[in-house]
Amino acid sequence: MRGGRVARVPLAARILAAARTPVAALTLVAVAAVAGPSLEAQQRRLPLAPILPSGDEVAPFFEGWYRNDDGTFTLSFGFFNLNSEQVLDIPLGPDNFIEPAEFDGMQPTHFPVRPRRDRGVFHVTVPASYADGEQAVVWTITANGHRNATPGRVGITALQLDYGPRAMGSVSPVVRFGGPGGPAGQHIQGVWGEPRTAKAGEPLTLTLWTEEVSVRAPEDMVNAVVHVGVSWFKHQGPAGRVSVDPGRVTVVGGTGEATAIVAFSEPGEYVLRARVDNWSANDSTGGDQCCWTNAYVRVTVTR
Repeated sequence: MRGGRVARVPLAARILAAARTPVAALTLVAVAAVAGPSLEAQQRRLPLAPILPSGDEVAPFFEGWYRNDDGTFTLSFGFFNLNSEQVLDIPLGPDNFIEPAEFDGMQPTHFPVRPRRDRGVFHVTVPASYADGEQAVVWTITANGHRNATPGRVGITALQLDYGPRAMGSVSPVVRFGGPGGPAGQHIQGVWGEPRTAKAGEPLTLTLWTEEVSVRAPEDMVNAVVHVGVSWFKHQGPAGRVSVDPGRVTVVGGTGEATAIVAFSEPGEYVLRARVDNWSANDSTGGDQCCWTNAYVRVTVTR
């Protein structure tokens, strides 16, 4: 290595080194399968080189696919910001798009460093014709001059997900805006709240109602009481800061109200996402693609 440059290898090779399961490896291979040529494509850093604080890539991830009762399929997508310090905001457009265009628009534009890797942040539901395994939904991101794309397809057995209960009974919590009588959502598809308005620098209160609906065996003492956690994230919006207090709300016993205060540093159009999970159960983790529900709300912020 000369002049402080870091030797590089392709993105898929670097993050494949970190893959700990066959499913993760298949997903990472899928990232590379359609990745177009990026700048300095032959100069990626080696797999065990130090993580770069900035200037590195953002990798879109295809997490897997669900079979729905109506014959459609739901594709799950997430991302990995390879930078340790650089938070990126990549607007919808030529550097952040989905093809076919009919599915474009729901992907995140904000890529934080906590968490750098986030799973199942949005979904795309495709018609039954996608069962042929030939059609794909492709998400492309260009960050710091590096272009990466991942295809979402139906039919890869190792990437098939399901909504059913896990070994100890865990399923995704039910989530509502507007209290226990509000419209309910569950799983990655989740629920949308009514649009809100706010002023830059002034607090906005967001409240969700959560229900832990997992059915546990009577003798399961470990999971006798499972708490639900609610974490809010900036999903889309301008490059300004969105602060959330508290960063994570715990609903003791899993059923009840979760309130957080958010504030925006800049005006603009935002989408916020809440991840509502029961990861306190011993069969529920993000790495296993279970069990959480997404909740989204659009916020128009003015000065």
